[in-house]
Amino acid sequence: MAKTLPTDVQVAIIGGGIVGCATAYHLAKAGWSVALFERKKLTSGTTWHAAGLVSETQGVPVMSALAKYGLDLMESLEDETGQNTGFKRNGSLTVALNHARMEELRRKVDYAHGCGIRAEEISTTEAQDRWPLLSTDGAKGAFWFPGDGYTNPIDTTMALAKGARMNGAQIFEDTKVEQVVIEGGRAVGVETETGLVRAEHVVNATGMWAREFGLSHGVNIPLHYTNHYYVVTDPIAGVTGDLPILRVMDEYAYYKEDAGKLLIGCSEPHATPWLPENGLPAHFEFDELPCDEEHLYPILEAAMERVPALAESGIRKFFNGPECFTPDAKHYLGPIADVKSLWVAAGFNSTGIQNGPGAGKALAEWIMSGHMTMDLTDVDSRRIVPGLNARSYTSEKAAETLSHAYGMHWPYLRKEQARGLRRTPYYGHLQAAGAQFGSANGWERPLYFGREMTDGFDRQPWFDDWRDEHIAIRSDLGMIDLTFGRFIVDGTEAEAQMQRLCGANMAVPMGALIYTHMFNEQGGIEADITVARQSDTRYLVMASAGAEPQCESWLKSQLEGTGVSVVNVTSSEASLAIMGPRARDFLSTLTDADLSNDAFPFASWQEIHVGHAPVRAQRITYVGELGWELHVPAEFAQQVYETVMAAPDAPRLCGGMSVDSCRIEKGFRHWGHDIGPFDGPVESGLTFACDFDTEFTGKAAIQAMRSSGAKSRLLLFRLDDPEALIFGKEPILRDGEIVGRMTSASFGWTVGGAVGMGYVSLPQGMTAKDLAAESYTVMVNGRPVPASGSLQSRYDPKMDRVRI
Repeated sequence: MAKTLPTDVQVAIIGGGIVGCATAYHLAKAGWSVALFERKKLTSGTTWHAAGLVSETQGVPVMSALAKYGLDLMESLEDETGQNTGFKRNGSLTVALNHARMEELRRKVDYAHGCGIRAEEISTTEAQDRWPLLSTDGAKGAFWFPGDGYTNPIDTTMALAKGARMNGAQIFEDTKVEQVVIEGGRAVGVETETGLVRAEHVVNATGMWAREFGLSHGVNIPLHYTNHYYVVTDPIAGVTGDLPILRVMDEYAYYKEDAGKLLIGCSEPHATPWLPENGLPAHFEFDELPCDEEHLYPILEAAMERVPALAESGIRKFFNGPECFTPDAKHYLGPIADVKSLWVAAGFNSTGIQNGPGAGKALAEWIMSGHMTMDLTDVDSRRIVPGLNARSYTSEKAAETLSHAYGMHWPYLRKEQARGLRRTPYYGHLQAAGAQFGSANGWERPLYFGREMTDGFDRQPWFDDWRDEHIAIRSDLGMIDLTFGRFIVDGTEAEAQMQRLCGANMAVPMGALIYTHMFNEQGGIEADITVARQSDTRYLVMASAGAEPQCESWLKSQLEGTGVSVVNVTSSEASLAIMGPRARDFLSTLTDADLSNDAFPFASWQEIHVGHAPVRAQRITYVGELGWELHVPAEFAQQVYETVMAAPDAPRLCGGMSVDSCRIEKGFRHWGHDIGPFDGPVESGLTFACDFDTEFTGKAAIQAMRSSGAKSRLLLFRLDDPEALIFGKEPILRDGEIVGRMTSASFGWTVGGAVGMGYVSLPQGMTAKDLAAESYTVMVNGRPVPASGSLQSRYDPKMDRVRI
C-alpha cells in the first residue's frame, strides 16, 4: 500500500543514496520535518556497488574532520539504530614503489598529523606482517593509517535511513520527483509522480543524475559518470576479516577483504567515461555496465605479482559500475546560486561512502542555520562556473579525475584534458613567447615562460625560469597577464549598499581604488576585493579569477531587493600588470599621462592611453612593487600588448609562479587559502583594511574578537634551510607540538628560502608580537625544519617600494 505524501515539509530531499539519507538523518535528529524521495530503491544508483573503503585523511583539514566524524558515526550507528553497518576499522596500508611516492606519502603523513590523524611510515617487513599475502618485491617503503577501514555501503545507508525514520523523517521509495517547483526564483517544493509536496528547502542529492536533473531546471552542476571497475576473486586462504585495506597506488590498485575473497579495485590511468547514447536509462536500478576485461589486464597482471596467491585463484566476478566525477575532483555541497532554497550534495568522485555522512551533517547544519557552520569553501557549490558544463567537457574531465586518483599528486600538477576553454586576448602571443599554462576556472593562465614544466618535489629545471621572472619583478620590470572577475555594481543606493557590505570606507571620490573585504555576520571574509569608484552610482568590483563565481554569488544575494544591480563584466576587459622599479619610467614612454606620485598616487585609477588605445590604469600591486595594472577593453587588448612589447627595453614576461612567490614574500593574503568565510581580519592581520567609523556587516563580531582576543594568528614564515621546499598544508610546530599549518607557501627568491603563511594558535594572555618571536619548526618530508615567524612582511614591510 502506497504511503500518503505529506502536504508540506521543511526539507524535501531528492535521492536515496548515502548522501541523501545522511542529510535526512541529521536534519531529522535536529527535529526538522523531512521527506526523502527515491525514484527506485534506496542505494540503487551508485551507492550499492561501492567498495566501501573509508579513510580519515582528506584533501583539506575540514574534509578530514568530516571524514573522521563519518567513520565515528558508522561505528556507533548499529547501537543507535539496531541496523548493522558492516563497519570495520581495520586500518589501511599503502605501499610505495618509488622514491617520489615515498616523498608524497611522507608529506601526507605530516599533513595527517596536522589534522590530528594517526599515521606512520613503517618498514616493508612490518607491512608484510600486517598483510601476509603481500609481496614487497620492489617496494621502497610503506605507510600505515590505523583509523581507516571499510563498511558495507547498503547496510550503512539503511542504518542512516532507519535513524532518520526513528526521528520522524518520511522516506518514499519508488517515488520519482518529476520537477522542483520554483516560484519567484525560489524552490518551494517538489512535484512527484503521485502529487505535490511543498517544502521550505529542496536538496538535489541525485548522484549521477544531478547534472541532467539540474539542467532541466536551468541549473548547472558539472559532473559526469565513468566506467569504474573492480574484480572479486574466488575464496583465498589467508584472506581473513581482520585484513587491512591495501593500496598500491603505483600499480593503480587497492585490495579489500570480501567474505574470504579479495575485491581488487582499479583506478586506472586511462579511465573512460560512460556515454549512454540517450542519456541515463530511465530503468537504471542496481544495474552494472559491460566490463572491458582487456582494459583491466595490465592492472591484474601487476596484481598477480604483488599478491602471488592470485595466480592460484580464479576471478569470480568482473564488475563495472558507474561512478560520477567532477572536473576539479571536489564534490558539490551547498546552495545553488541561481535558485534560492535549492541545495546540492553530489559529485563525490567515488568517495561518497566515506564522505557522505560528514557531508550530510555539514549540509544539514548549513540549511538549518542559514550559513556555513564550518569552512566548506573547498567544496562550496557556489564555485561552479556555469559555462563549464558541456557534456563533452564534463565527460572528458570526469575520466581525467578518475585517472588521476592514484596518480602522483605533484605539487604543481597540471591537468591536460579539455583545456583552452577561456583565453585572454593575449593567449596566442603568450603561447608563442613560451608560456607554460595552468588553468583556473577554465582560464588559461601563464605559470612561467621557458622550459617545459616537469614534475617533482625537488627543484626542477624550470625553477631557474621562475627565479628569473621573480627577480625581474623585484629589480627591473615584469609584465603579467592577470585575470580578474569583474562586476559592475550600479544604482542610486550603490554607495550605501557597498558601505554595508564592505569593511573599508566606500564614500570615496571617483578615481579612488579601495582594497577591502566583504564579511558575513560572523565576521568571516566572504570576498577579498579591489573596488574602483567610477561614479556617484557605480563601483567596479574586482576579485581573483579563482573566486569569481563565489564573489558574484555573494554580491547578488546580498544586494537582492535593494535596487542596486550587479552585472558580471569579466569578459569585457583584459589586464596586463606592469610591475617593477622601472615601471614609471617605462610606461611614461608609452603615454602622455603624468605618472608622478603627485599626479597619480597609489590606490587610484585614471583613464589614459597606451599608444593609441584607451586603458584604465590602476596604481596598485599584488607583488609589492611599483606598478600599474592596465585594464583594457577586450577589442583593444592585443594592440596594447603589441605596443608594450615593441617598445625599447620591454618588460620581461612573467607568470603566476612569480606572482605567487612575490605576494607571499610580501605577505599578501589569498582568498580560499589564507583567508575565507571562517577567517576574520583580527586573526588574519587585516584590520587595517577596516574603517570602524563606518557601519558594515560583521562589524560587531569583528569588534568582539578585537576585545576578547583571537585564538590564532596568521604569521609569515621563512624556513632556515634554503634547500627545503614547501607547498602548503605543512604542520607548524612550537616546542615540539603542532600549533598550526601552512595555508600557502612558495619559494622566496628575494629572501633566500621557502616562505609561507599559516595560522598559529595564540595562547591566552600572549601578544601577537610575542607569538611571532617564538621558535618554530615546519615539517617537511618527515623532518622538522627550523623557521622564523613574523607579523610583518619579509620584504619591504613599510611599502616604500610601492609608493616611490
